[in-house]
Amino acid sequence: MKYYDDQGNELNIRTELDDMLDKLYDKLDKMTPEERMAWYSRGMYVKPLKYTQDIDNTIYIVRTNFNENTDSTVYDAVERITSKDI
Repeated sequence: MKYYDDQGNELNIRTELDDMLDKLYDKLDKMTPEERMAWYSRGMYVKPLKYTQDIDNTIYIVRTNFNENTDSTVYDAVERITSKDI
């Protein structure tokens, strides 16, 4: 990802997430198409995560939820995802 200042000059900013994504892209790049498809298919759900909630006669459908009381960060989640072996 590229970052720019207010004058449009490119900034050299790397985040931990950028490093993790680069590692994932390198891993996927070394796989055959069949290996990549197998890797992606392991992350798919048999059926979508979903629940419904009726609040004041309005039905809300939630497809994903997050535990607000966890000590885990988005970086931890990305690390778990990218460290899966094929």
